[in-house]
Amino acid sequence: MKHFVLAITGPAGSGKTTVAEKLAKQLPHCVNIDADYVKHMVVDGFYVDEEDPQNPLGWGFNKWELVGESIGLLAANFAKHGYDIIINGYISQGAWVNIEKHVKIDKKILLLPHLAKVVERDATRPQDYVMGEATVAVHHQEFSSNEYYRGFAKLDSTDHSVDETVQTIKSLL
Repeated sequence: MKHFVLAITGPAGSGKTTVAEKLAKQLPHCVNIDADYVKHMVVDGFYVDEEDPQNPLGWGFNKWELVGESIGLLAANFAKHGYDIIINGYISQGAWVNIEKHVKIDKKILLLPHLAKVVERDATRPQDYVMGEATVAVHHQEFSSNEYYRGFAKLDSTDHSVDETVQTIKSLL
């Protein structure tokens, strides 16, 4: 198998991080770039907007292009050194576009379990990571209807274990 760059995205609670971490550990020379780690480096990118009805949490992030460029540069460096790369996270379309200015994403996966399952999973996360039902519903709708994500292979992991989802992704590589 040639080296690859794999993107895994989906709404909050869809299993992106869990699946990406487990998959990366099963591959011999692989890195997992979690977009949340890069996003949280850009502390001035977070803002509060309690008036936005599409934003039930009342906060947002506005430095997605910078995050995408940073992830792209990081991925390009790992690719130069012969690594397989997994990029996982809930990031904007602009960030994905900027990533692809630096590396070609060979396979794009959208984890999209049924909304009820995503809400259930979100509720079991550590309290600092719980997004809440309203936010999860907004995220789920975005991934279900945004034209950009039609280019991603959609995996309905509603009734799949993490191991089953990892095996499905491995079969697509």
